[in-house]
Amino acid sequence: MKHLLTVCCLALAVFGLYGCSIEVPTYGKTTSENFYKTESEIKEALTGAYLQLRQTWNEYALDHYFIGDCTTDDALKGGSGDGDRTEVQQLSNFIVSTDNSEVYRRWTILYDLIDRCNEVIYYAPSATGDKDLLTRYVNEAKALRGFGYYCLVTTFGGVPLLTQPMKPEEVLKVPRSSSDAVYAQIIKDLTDAESLPAKGSYSSDDAYRVTRGFAKTMLAKTYMFQGDYKSAEEVLHEIVEVDKDYALLDDYGKNWRPAYENSSESVFEIPNKVYDKSIATGTNVPHYFTSRRVSGYQGYGFHCPSKDLYNAFDPDDPRITYVFTQTGDRYVGDSLSQDNSESPTGYHDYKLTVPAIEKKGMDVWMISYNIRMIRYSDVLLMYAEALNEDGKPEQALVYLNQVRRRARNTNPVDPRRDRQTYIPPTTQNTLPDITETNQDKLRQIIWHERRCELAMEGWRRDDLMRQKRFGEVMRAYAKKYSTTKGANFEDNRDYLLPIPQSEIDKSNNVLKQNPGY
Repeated sequence: MKHLLTVCCLALAVFGLYGCSIEVPTYGKTTSENFYKTESEIKEALTGAYLQLRQTWNEYALDHYFIGDCTTDDALKGGSGDGDRTEVQQLSNFIVSTDNSEVYRRWTILYDLIDRCNEVIYYAPSATGDKDLLTRYVNEAKALRGFGYYCLVTTFGGVPLLTQPMKPEEVLKVPRSSSDAVYAQIIKDLTDAESLPAKGSYSSDDAYRVTRGFAKTMLAKTYMFQGDYKSAEEVLHEIVEVDKDYALLDDYGKNWRPAYENSSESVFEIPNKVYDKSIATGTNVPHYFTSRRVSGYQGYGFHCPSKDLYNAFDPDDPRITYVFTQTGDRYVGDSLSQDNSESPTGYHDYKLTVPAIEKKGMDVWMISYNIRMIRYSDVLLMYAEALNEDGKPEQALVYLNQVRRRARNTNPVDPRRDRQTYIPPTTQNTLPDITETNQDKLRQIIWHERRCELAMEGWRRDDLMRQKRFGEVMRAYAKKYSTTKGANFEDNRDYLLPIPQSEIDKSNNVLKQNPGY
């Protein structure tokens, strides 16, 4: 693990910070004529791909949370006011301009990722070295490329489909492919990547590399987004009942404690552990999301859980403890309690709050904290949903109730806090097993469980879109709270974000804009 993190940072010296995200050339780039010839060079190229998701000043996770949650009923932008990060406020209010910088961030990071992956996939077969290892590197790159295209197609619809290294002037001539073509490429990449090692099969130095479970989970997400529940069920069955690479932790709250990083529940986790303060291996995402007023935190106060999300939980649900921080909460080692008076909802995001004692001696822009992107409970709830859609509600209940059972057995008192404003009053009747087998009613129950279980983890928008109720939910939210958030949602426009206008301009209008922008 430490080795992979260090190599990620040293790779900056090899690759620089350039990208070919459909843009003009950057001079000084290492080319295929003098690189990509050996196994070690391919490994460095692959490390460069991983790096695209965790560049210190341009982390994908920040965009994942802003777009995945703040555009939904789960979170408000927060910050010091509407003018603080106006690009996220635009997204939240569905008045998105074609030059929105947060939209551009997603486009560029993901195409930089795809560019790196294309280099590995294209050059590795002819490189010298261990052929089995080179094949594994190719499949890691395919898994990451599949992830990149999934995030692009579910955000923008059909996008330019680039599957091999190209010169910038060639890239600019590539039009948007259809969504179906992009999905087909994703499925091909992720199917190939199913041959990757299982979780736990890598050495400790490589513990955070993508696995067969990650590839299969992204494949299941792809099928679910397409409404192909039969194919999703088949893949999810393999993950849950055949491979058995994952297991839920016995306590929901453990997922966000340092001792349980890359745990049995972690399907995809971005490592940001700080081993050497001279090497930039930390993350600054938590600093964006914590309270603005408390010494030891003094973050920017973004990504605030909504009151609607809070009210979605049963009052005795122990998961409330590990989703929300509230004014008056105090973390062990602090002299001051949390003060959320500047939060528009009174809540801050627990899952991205790192207690001051765990940041001792660190720069707030270099926090030793891993980003939990995909957890096994997501897999179990997708499996329950797919089974229900395929007419197997009794089987669906097995996996839905696994998640609920773990939640009700969770300690409602957070051991990382010595003062807790609200402690869910759990009883033996907390979160009872679901017995409903009517398909329509069970569907709603599963959707609700996903909202609570995965709250503030960046997947809410994804769920509302694939469930084809994004507009319905957001307009209802606007009406319920008499707010502009959601009131402007138009179904024929807001299921997709705009293609960045700068990319259209650079392509000389080869790229076409999405409807309504």
